[in-house]
Amino acid sequence: MGFFSLFKRSKIPVETPVCVTSNTTDNPNISDSRNAREAYLQQITEKVTSDLLALPTYEIELSQSTLKRQLVSDLNEVKYSNITAKGKYPNFVAFDVETTGLSAGKDRIIQLSAIRFVDGKATEKFDTFVNPQKPIPPEITKINGITDDMVKGSPTIHEILPAFDRFIGKSDLVSHNMDFDLKFIHVNGSQVITGKRRYFCTLLQSQKMLKKPKQKWDKEFQEYVTDWDQDYDVYDHKLDTLCDYFHIILPKAHNSLYDAYAAGELFLKLIEEKQLY
Repeated sequence: MGFFSLFKRSKIPVETPVCVTSNTTDNPNISDSRNAREAYLQQITEKVTSDLLALPTYEIELSQSTLKRQLVSDLNEVKYSNITAKGKYPNFVAFDVETTGLSAGKDRIIQLSAIRFVDGKATEKFDTFVNPQKPIPPEITKINGITDDMVKGSPTIHEILPAFDRFIGKSDLVSHNMDFDLKFIHVNGSQVITGKRRYFCTLLQSQKMLKKPKQKWDKEFQEYVTDWDQDYDVYDHKLDTLCDYFHIILPKAHNSLYDAYAAGELFLKLIEEKQLY
């Protein structure tokens, strides 16, 4: 959890240090306060992690059927929905993928996770590593911590996707940067877009609802720079930034189980934001 989690709506830029009038290492009150804060954050992070891992886990029945690769262009028919002031969102599934790279055509899924939310609460999880059947690039392991040994012996994506589709059922779908996540599962054979449902991308919704700093022209350096003096809500719309803004605990970034949970919680916060103001 980042330092700025305590400053929702404070609009402190990430590059700007919080101003204090004395050396914090020489001030026992500030040091004690910071230590207490860190201990509290550690405690609630452990609680969130424990609760998430304790959620009932969907039993994945592996498929023996061969799934056909599908076209990315199929997704042109998918229209994302917007959160509305009077909308109802009683249940949905938030999902996320970790992959070996950015190209759905060339790269592979190495972790697939989803969380079912009912009446604002996480109730069930789908979570599995996926064998990509090729080495994971070292630069990807540095980002998400997933190694070849961790996926060795895991089922392939074709063995998993039918069970994933059954877990989704008729539920609405939620994801942060859904273009990316939906593209990977669709190309590999998921049938989720064939059903009638709503799709909510928390990245797009947050961009519509929360302002980021504007750019201004710097005459001295002859380039555009961030204008921190203008009114803004968040300095970017990344998942971890938005979690800090809304006080959502994200135990570990770039893990599809935790990212799916965070996306679901973010969706609930965005609903609250839209319907409260």
